[in-house]
Amino acid sequence: MADKSPMLQQPVISIRISDELRLRLETLKEIMAAKSGEPVSTSEAAKQLLESSKEERLEFVNLLSEPTDSLVKIRGKVDAKLPLSQAEWTLVAYYCQQGAELFANTGQTEVSFESLAGILEAFLAVYGIVSKQRKRSPMAPYLLTNLPSERQTEAKPSEEIANDDVRRAVNRTIHTLKNATSETPRPIHTARLLYMILDNEKFLNIEKLNEALRPYWPILWRVCARGHYLRHGQPLTDSAFWGPDFRLGNRGPLPSFQEGEYRLEFHRGPETEFSVWLLFPGRFALQYPLYDYPRIAELRTILERLELRDTLIFWEGRYFLASTWLDEEEKVGVEFRSRDSGIALTFHHDDWEAIKSLFRRGWQAPEVRRLWDALAREYGEL
Repeated sequence: MADKSPMLQQPVISIRISDELRLRLETLKEIMAAKSGEPVSTSEAAKQLLESSKEERLEFVNLLSEPTDSLVKIRGKVDAKLPLSQAEWTLVAYYCQQGAELFANTGQTEVSFESLAGILEAFLAVYGIVSKQRKRSPMAPYLLTNLPSERQTEAKPSEEIANDDVRRAVNRTIHTLKNATSETPRPIHTARLLYMILDNEKFLNIEKLNEALRPYWPILWRVCARGHYLRHGQPLTDSAFWGPDFRLGNRGPLPSFQEGEYRLEFHRGPETEFSVWLLFPGRFALQYPLYDYPRIAELRTILERLELRDTLIFWEGRYFLASTWLDEEEKVGVEFRSRDSGIALTFHHDDWEAIKSLFRRGWQAPEVRRLWDALAREYGEL
């Protein structure tokens, strides 16, 4: 006769936790999910927090609980030529991963090939330190899963994959990225490598880590700031950086430019931002304003990248839609629409070329370039 005795169950323990600890657990869940791509339960996060004895991990969780403030302070340390801790570099790498992977389903909003190559070069610099500390990193097989596959390692058992296999695959990917065309697929998951190695390895010499990563700071920061903006919807504003020279002093008018019947004007905003106004000819004298960095940046990208070589070439960005068409003179023009307002504009070929020329001239002006570069520090690569 079958045993009908009830099965023993694991006891369920219910405890109250503080809001601060709850925030830490939610942050740790976000970190773990970013690695695995799968949702993580609160109990799983709590188990890892209890089992973790790494001071760097706890510091990283604390930094990520207030990411905007943490990243602004990190940028300030780098500006002051101070070294960063491993946890601080890990936070930068984490947001580089976010910057590469968020909104990656739309080709026009993806991170650049140049930036992906730079992140991989930074990874190689760090991986060189790991290779000196141990002959084979146990992470090597997992690192390869985030790189484009190659025949030389596909048939290898995971226990035989060595550091040289990882370096070869990364170098091959860097070569592809540096010689990419508009049709080349972006291996966006390669941005995970730097974050994973910094989060899982222990670096005994923090000076060596800073020496390895410091040359790549400009690229890492622009993708990190991009990731922060895409993740949280706000720039990494640093009021101390702008100072009286930007906000209170030097408040003269910004330049304006004329190209045929079109006019481009720049206006200062109430704080650090500035707006761009495109003035159209004709009886209604339409004025088309752009008030913030992300939209201005996307319009500049469309003007530079949308090729007028054929009809029915489409652009699908975060803020604008565009497509090419054939005008009455058998020249390729552009139909342009704002996602926010729904305003649609139709440009003939010569009109579009005039506006391209206006924007190129505008960004050659020193004061416009100065303000734009300062805003790029806060928004990153958009």
